[in-house]
Amino acid sequence: MKEVPNLNQARINAFIKDKSRKKISDGMVKGLLLEKTKTKVVWRLRYQFGGKDSSIKIGDYPDVSLSIAREQARRYKELLAQGIDPNEHKKEELEKIKKEQSKKTFKEVAEEFLSHKKNEVSEKRFKSNYIRAFNHYILPFIGHKKIDDVKREDIVNIIKKIPSIRLPNATRTRNKTYTAKEVLGYIRKCLDYALNLGLIEYNPAYGIDVSLLLPKQEKSQMKAFIKEKEVKDLYKKILNYHNEMASKMMQFQVLTVLRNVGLYRLKWEYIDWEGDKIIFPPNTYKDNKKEYILPLTSTLKEILRFFKMVNGNSPYVFRSPDIKEESLSNRLRKYYKDLGIEGHTPHGWRSSFKSLATEKRAANFETIELQLNHNVGSSVNNAYFRTHLIDERRKLLEWWEKFLSS
Repeated sequence: MKEVPNLNQARINAFIKDKSRKKISDGMVKGLLLEKTKTKVVWRLRYQFGGKDSSIKIGDYPDVSLSIAREQARRYKELLAQGIDPNEHKKEELEKIKKEQSKKTFKEVAEEFLSHKKNEVSEKRFKSNYIRAFNHYILPFIGHKKIDDVKREDIVNIIKKIPSIRLPNATRTRNKTYTAKEVLGYIRKCLDYALNLGLIEYNPAYGIDVSLLLPKQEKSQMKAFIKEKEVKDLYKKILNYHNEMASKMMQFQVLTVLRNVGLYRLKWEYIDWEGDKIIFPPNTYKDNKKEYILPLTSTLKEILRFFKMVNGNSPYVFRSPDIKEESLSNRLRKYYKDLGIEGHTPHGWRSSFKSLATEKRAANFETIELQLNHNVGSSVNNAYFRTHLIDERRKLLEWWEKFLSS
């Protein structure tokens, strides 16, 4: 049998120039050959499997060098030694690659899940809870991963990172342990969605206990003064603030104990000037299901008339239409900072009002709670009180102003 010489670069060059030759074999690796086609030169390995002659393409020359072709040919021969057909093995590998490339990322699945969830919850909850959680706590860390590559360790790492994540434009400190539980819940729901679609075989978010990963955090309380002298001094500072519009807006909040959202959403159309009251329609004041009626005193009406004069062209009493709620809250916090106020927040007036009005017995429990827009007793009682305690609440607000000014 004629001995086949080993291939080298000189023999390969000569073969390519010789138009009469169609293929050339390598003596070092049996079955490896370089073959000409109409458009290119390719490496192939000829072999027998199951008693039949076959071949497999290794690659194009010169993209695949002689040394690499020999190395790949030896790998195919190792498969043959194990009783594996190289062509079948190659097909399986290509299918695996194709399947891997077609897999969805966590972000793609999350977008589908959120699109589905958007129809099940209110728009406000969808944006403030779901979108916030996914955009700030989840997607930056696992959004790029293939959905079935998300492991328990990835989710645990997210939970551990949450206390150090500060959200942009945050106006108040959130309980991070509570946030972590929320985030874990959203991840579980999203992966349950993937599980039902057959994209994953199990949900790795189950069995994770946030309380074992993060220290227990007490529920944060809004800062507030509850001593008589402190609240009176603070009210005096507000009345003397150099910015008249800011001063009167803060004064209005103090005297009504409205939440920031009440200032933000208050429209001129809600004011009943003749009836001396403001009527917030349903879903306009902290998601109230029924209208919330706020009695007006003479001082409050004077403040509203001032804003009617300076801001009457806007549909909103205290702002222009393009101002965001976070911006108004930040603005109030800035005013308090300018006044050198520490230990008290705009929202804190609600706590001060409740504590001092209760201590001084300025009104009964129901009147105080209704002014704060808190539920009192059964739904029947709530309906009754909201209709019949307007006068009592107006007297309470008059007492509150006199108390702060005395």
